[in-house]
Amino acid sequence: MESEIQALSDHNPATSTSSRPTPGGLQDLAFGSLAGMMGKFVEYPFDTVKVRLQTSAAFSGTIDCLRQTWHNEGPQGFYRGLTSPLVGAMAENALAFYSYNRIQAAIRSLSGQEHQDVLPMSQLFASGALTGVVCAFVISPVELVKCKLQVENVQAYGQQQYQQPGKVKFKGPLSVVAHLVRSQGAAGLYAGIAPTVARECLGVAFWFGTYEFVCRQILRSRSRPGEPLPSKDSLGPGSIILAGGCAGIAYNLTSYPIDVVKSFIQTADMRVGADSAGVEAGRRPGVVATVRAVYARGGVPAFYRGLGITLLRAFPANAAMFMTYEYLTRLSADLRTK
Repeated sequence: MESEIQALSDHNPATSTSSRPTPGGLQDLAFGSLAGMMGKFVEYPFDTVKVRLQTSAAFSGTIDCLRQTWHNEGPQGFYRGLTSPLVGAMAENALAFYSYNRIQAAIRSLSGQEHQDVLPMSQLFASGALTGVVCAFVISPVELVKCKLQVENVQAYGQQQYQQPGKVKFKGPLSVVAHLVRSQGAAGLYAGIAPTVARECLGVAFWFGTYEFVCRQILRSRSRPGEPLPSKDSLGPGSIILAGGCAGIAYNLTSYPIDVVKSFIQTADMRVGADSAGVEAGRRPGVVATVRAVYARGGVPAFYRGLGITLLRAFPANAAMFMTYEYLTRLSADLRTK
C-alpha cells in the first residue's frame, strides 16, 4: 500500500481530478453536522457494547454483553447516554469537514498551488492529522460524559439493585457535567485528553486519507494512463459507501488501542472490584499507569477488547456519514449553478 500512496503522492496534482468548488464554511458546518447525526444513529448501539467491553470485566465477550444489556435494560440500554454524543457527533463532524477543507486551502496557499488543485496524498494525510488535533478538544468532554453513562449501569448487573431501575447515580448528560465540575472543576471535563489527541491525530489522518485513497483508486481504474482522473462527483453511491466504510475501518484499526486507554481513564471512577484492574477507584490514573493496568488485565489482547463489534459498526456508520456529506455537497453545488 505504501508504494501506491507514494505513487499517488508523486502524481502531479494539476493533472489529477478536478474537484468541485470547496463548500463555504457554513455549508461545511451544516453538512458535516447532518453527516455526524446520521452516522451516530447507526453506530451508537455498537459503541455502547464496545465501551462496556473495553472497561468492564462483567462480560465474557460481545454476545454476552449484548445478551446482558438486553436482559437488564432492554433496547433502550443500547442508547443510554445518546444525547451527549449525538450533539458531539454533529459538532465533531461539522468541525472535522470544516477544518479539513480549510487546512487544505491553507496548504495550497502556502505551497503556491491553485485553488482547485487536488493535493497529493501525503498532504491529505497531514490535513487529516491536523484536523484530528482540532477535533480532539471538542469531543473529549463529550466522550467523557458518554463513557460514564454507558458503563454506569454495568456495576449493578446481577445485583438486587437492578430490580429498582430508578437507582442510578446520573440522570443524564447534564447530571454528569454538574458532578464533574463540582468535584473536579472545569479540568475534570478533560480527563483523558492526551490519549484523545493522540487517537484523533492518528485516526483522522487515516480516516480522511483512506477515503481519498480509495476514491482515487476507483477513479484511476476508470481512466486511461496519462489522462486526468475523473471528478470525484462521478462516483456513485456504491463507490462512496466502499470508500467511507474503508475509512471507518482504517480509523479504528490504527487508533483502537489508544481508544481503550482513553476509555479506561475516563471511567476510572466508575469501576470496582475486578474492573478496577489495579487502579484505585475514584482516582484518575495517568496514561502510563493505565497502559500497565490494561496490559495486566489480559496482555496485548486487552487493548483490542471490543474491536470486533467496533469494526462491525464502523463500515455502515462511516459510509452513512460520507454519503450524507457528499450528496449534500453535490446538491448544493447543483443548486448554485442553476
